[in-house]
Amino acid sequence: MEIRPYTPADRDACLSVCDSIGGDRGAFERALAAIPMFFVAEHDGTIVGCGGFSIDGALARLEHGMVHSDWQRQGLGRFLLFYRMREISKAGNVALVIAAPPEDAAAFYEKQGFRRENGALVKKLTVCA
Repeated sequence: MEIRPYTPADRDACLSVCDSIGGDRGAFERALAAIPMFFVAEHDGTIVGCGGFSIDGALARLEHGMVHSDWQRQGLGRFLLFYRMREISKAGNVALVIAAPPEDAAAFYEKQGFRRENGALVKKLTVCA
């Protein structure tokens, strides 16, 4: 499994991932151009997941994390989430990470240590030296 930065050539494969889970294709397609840090997860040259984040001061927001329906429940979602959290920690000044997943994915984030707070899922970012 390899995670790498998104390129415009990945667009159709990422849209296919979105379609496989019944996501809002139009909103996702618009977001692809606007999310500053976006990554794809590849297995044997096939994109099987994607996700990104944005940072505003001490706050990071996870954006459009998803795994193709054929690849769910194999640990890829957790791997992609931890990869993004590691990349966020490299910014050095982020203290809080927010996720706003669809309700059917909220339990996944809660299992990863996010807690519900004011209608969002949040996690304090702790970086060990």
